[in-house]
Amino acid sequence: MAEKSPEAYRTIGEASKEIGVPSYVLRFWETKFRQIKLIKRPGGRRFYRPEDILLLLKIKNFLKKDGLSIKEANNKLNNIEKLDPVNSPVSAEKAGNLKSSIVNTNNRNELLKKLEEILKTLS
Repeated sequence: MAEKSPEAYRTIGEASKEIGVPSYVLRFWETKFRQIKLIKRPGGRRFYRPEDILLLLKIKNFLKKDGLSIKEANNKLNNIEKLDPVNSPVSAEKAGNLKSSIVNTNNRNELLKKLEEILKTLS
């Protein structure tokens, strides 16, 4: 099976593998973090955009790496949005910039380097 492009939408299974948490955790986070605005089709199928994946990685880092509670992680995400709404984790403009920078990357090593930079930014 061909690998999806970085700007392609992800199913819940693909997103859970990419983020490294089970799909039930993603469904739980949807109920606890209002910032998650994924796309739900009429049949209930979930699709995650690249900006949703970035936000979920940020949430995972807050909860797992930083050891924050859900309430603390929510407060931190809200404060980020209040301080800089244009560059908040859910900003469409930021996600668009990310997409264009990834799409313009021809080399796998350059892509890995950009992904490492993104992970540092999210940490």
